[in-house]
Amino acid sequence: MNYQNKNLEYTNAEAYDKRGESSVLEKYVLELWQPFLKNIVAGLSSDKIVIDLGCGTCEYAQAAREAKKIYAVDVSEEMLGVCRKKMENFKQAEIINSSIENFVSPILADLVITIGIWEYADLGKLYEKIKNITQSGSKVIVVFPNIYNGLNWMRSLVKWRRVAIRPSFIKKLFRNNFTLVDSDSFGTVFWFPKKLQFLTKPIWKLEDWFWKPFQKFLPVGVNVYYLFERK
Repeated sequence: MNYQNKNLEYTNAEAYDKRGESSVLEKYVLELWQPFLKNIVAGLSSDKIVIDLGCGTCEYAQAAREAKKIYAVDVSEEMLGVCRKKMENFKQAEIINSSIENFVSPILADLVITIGIWEYADLGKLYEKIKNITQSGSKVIVVFPNIYNGLNWMRSLVKWRRVAIRPSFIKKLFRNNFTLVDSDSFGTVFWFPKKLQFLTKPIWKLEDWFWKPFQKFLPVGVNVYYLFERK
């Protein structure tokens, strides 16, 4: 079942959460990076103020179980419907239906989560919002498709975007006010028809086993992770 329309708007939150069930590739990549990212969120959020911008169905916000306060922000009420179910036992969570641009934070964040929104947002405005809601020592989790990485070897010729040809664009956005403290990449995969993806999974696994030690230095995975700290 599709979870996006032709304008890349999310139309079915439950299908989005179950996307790994209908695609070997999606399942493989999600199993690589979701546990990793949830551990990062859990480790950085204990007794902290957490703001999840573009929280979607709150798959990652729910990892901040020990946070002092959680603000989960998304423009899609469809996605927030599932988010509310996941967060119903989180008394410290506030679910906010708002665009990132219009979101006004009542407090500065210790941790900002931005996972899976960089390909949809105005990058300059998103960065300015992050800068406005953080202070010295605040951490920012950034996860984005490798199309925005200067070392990407899988740039799409079909969905060519100006920002994709500007090397390490997202890293450069942060360099004046933030320090890069950690990075990684996930899923050295290549696209293949859904019905035949099971044939290529052993190759993906072999590629990831071989390249994993080098992903921090030469990220070739389909998704890239950065952790920044406000100077």
